[in-house]
Amino acid sequence: MEDITKAMPIEKVGFVGQCQSHPSGYEHQATSRYSYHKPSTKRIAEIAMQALEAARAKDVEAHERNIPALAHNLALRERIVGMMKAAGIPDSWSERDTSSRARYPKNKTVAAGYLGDLAKHVVIADGFAYATSTYESLKTRYQAYAEEAGKEAERLERERAAEADRQKEERRKNLALASVILRYGLAEDADWPEILEQLCAKDQRLDLAVAMQQTRADWSEGPDRVSNALDRFVIETTEDKDIANDVLRCLDGFDDGRVFRDTTWNYDRLFASVSDQQLAADVQTALTHTSR
Repeated sequence: MEDITKAMPIEKVGFVGQCQSHPSGYEHQATSRYSYHKPSTKRIAEIAMQALEAARAKDVEAHERNIPALAHNLALRERIVGMMKAAGIPDSWSERDTSSRARYPKNKTVAAGYLGDLAKHVVIADGFAYATSTYESLKTRYQAYAEEAGKEAERLERERAAEADRQKEERRKNLALASVILRYGLAEDADWPEILEQLCAKDQRLDLAVAMQQTRADWSEGPDRVSNALDRFVIETTEDKDIANDVLRCLDGFDDGRVFRDTTWNYDRLFASVSDQQLAADVQTALTHTSR
């Protein structure tokens, strides 16, 4: 028969109670000793969850080791209580409350002293239930923090990708600018509007096409750009005459820039009609950068 004459010791349970109340409290632990940068929220969330789960594992392991001792102590306590009851010793009794200042002091209930001794020396609970409640509460809080950290990480990644794309576009833009400047021997500090103006001066059809396309994009100030380009347009061939007459008809009763897209000699056709297609392509590149 099992000897239950002596209480067995109970291991400490409650490691989760030592965890930070909020995951942000693990920022220091998440900071690399080799880095001066603040750790990401996602990294802090990972460290916090690891610490919580490690503490929970310790509590579970300690509780499992305590189970035999808890069962032993419960049996011992029940045995002692049974013996006291058999001996006629009540669990409690009433006596006058001598500390009361009332005229007619009431009785108070006094617990048997041995019950207090049992509670102190024959432990039958290791705090695992409270530790479990604490763990579940912290885990809910940590998981919510981790979800927000995940959203923040996604947002930062989108921002980094957008910045990388912006830098790539800036490099492409700078390379295109340098290429055009070198190709035509333009001033090193020339910007896109200056380049567009100088390239258009090399071919009157490109000059007219640009004016038409710009007006198509914004005709709030009327067709003045196109009218001015026609004033600069010199008729040298029958085709030049057809172009001038076609575009001139677009100015009659003008109210919509889309007319320059839909007319016979629209800007796309003018660009395609230029013999120097490299020049035409460079003008369109300059127009694209100027329109931004």
